[in-house]
Amino acid sequence: MRGLSLLLASAIATAGIAAAGPIDVGTQKQLFIDHRFIAASEGIELRANAAQKLGPLVDADGNRMMGHVSQVLDFDGTARLYVGADSVAIYESADGLQFTNTGRQVRGGVFTTVFPDPHEADPSRRWKIFWLKLSQPPDPESDGVYAGYSADGENFTPVGRVLPYYTDNPVIVNWDERIGKYVVFTRALELDSTNQRRIARIELDDPLQPWPYTPSERDTPFLTPASATVVVAADELDHPDSDIYYNATTPYPWASDVFLMFTAQFRHFRPDRNPYVQPQTPEQWEDFGLLEIQLAVSRDGIAWERPGREPYFPTGLADEWDRWYATMGPGLVRRGNYLYQYYTSSGRSHDSAIVRAEYAETGGPLGGIGVLRQRLDGFVSADADYRGGWLQTPAMVFSGNTLRLNVDTGAMGTVRVELRGEDGEALHGFSLDDCEEICGNYIDQAVYWKGNRDLSSVRGQAIAVFAEMTRAKLYAFQFTAE
Repeated sequence: MRGLSLLLASAIATAGIAAAGPIDVGTQKQLFIDHRFIAASEGIELRANAAQKLGPLVDADGNRMMGHVSQVLDFDGTARLYVGADSVAIYESADGLQFTNTGRQVRGGVFTTVFPDPHEADPSRRWKIFWLKLSQPPDPESDGVYAGYSADGENFTPVGRVLPYYTDNPVIVNWDERIGKYVVFTRALELDSTNQRRIARIELDDPLQPWPYTPSERDTPFLTPASATVVVAADELDHPDSDIYYNATTPYPWASDVFLMFTAQFRHFRPDRNPYVQPQTPEQWEDFGLLEIQLAVSRDGIAWERPGREPYFPTGLADEWDRWYATMGPGLVRRGNYLYQYYTSSGRSHDSAIVRAEYAETGGPLGGIGVLRQRLDGFVSADADYRGGWLQTPAMVFSGNTLRLNVDTGAMGTVRVELRGEDGEALHGFSLDDCEEICGNYIDQAVYWKGNRDLSSVRGQAIAVFAEMTRAKLYAFQFTAE
């Protein structure tokens, strides 16, 4: 049966290589976040992998850190958290785990976010800041998104309003080198829908100039799907009374073409379904509910997939500090083989409705900033269980001379790799029988064929990688120049 499976794989391989031109992967790392690098497979499942909760952050005095995490940055070995929804405090850390309040603050307005601009040529504008303004009652002449700039990231010069809509959500701005534009991710509200909160995307040439939008006859004080392009929204596979609260979109810098979104899924209570809930203001049921973080992935920031609808990390138990509610801070901190991420929890449901009377108090402090640990590249993996499986990539050309894998087989699993040519046959010296078995847990393991890992003899050829796996998780591959 296994021989028949491998023969079938070879036939599919030949068809796959001939079907389209090869993908040039150069020496860039490639992640298995979707099916881009799986042309054919059997017994393989793409699986989203949860992050590990490490507990709440405390400052140098042992006090629990509190507040909205608006941005996560990492500069030359110094991790920096911007904490606060309005006036934003700056915390710094060497290891990503022990933070100190620097005493420095950034002042903007509602939902202040900062952005160190890698594309900006003017040193006086290397930092950007964005914030929101909403008057009571709403004023279309002044409400919306505002921007400013700075040389040092702390003292900003305002430039004025850049979007005449209130997004009711932080605006996350990044530079996308692939398209040579700035890209904004923020909230768009479809007010007439049960699933009203969605994630919109806006492309910009200059984030300090007025942002493009589409005027609508149904204009409201809020940004709506009529005025900006929605790229992620709750769908028929989600809870029917849910939407997406925050997005925390984060470009992934350690691999090619990877964008991550850590959506805060907001499940709303209803009086008919949840009569036991005790809201503070009974007329506002749409604002009461629970939030959890899920993962969405993209190659271009436009088309998004959600590889599983499980929580990216579990919400706290009913007597724990981070129960009911979580929102993720955008950005990653890398230390060695691990990535650290940071989330905020109030320990209460949205707008503080009491979920059940017996859980009104926990007996301990609620809320804080939690830290997560994720394996480098570990968000999604191509998995084979104990029964085994295989996958084959589409045709590729590469620029390096060594194939390296981010892979985990534990002690009992195995991986072997074969390189195949355009005819679907194994390249001489690079067959499964030649491949030295890989077993163990590795971030960056070279593949050897009878002691040889030098691929310079097949560099520039169209090849496919065939991986035979048993109880293994394959996260990434890379042809490195060594």
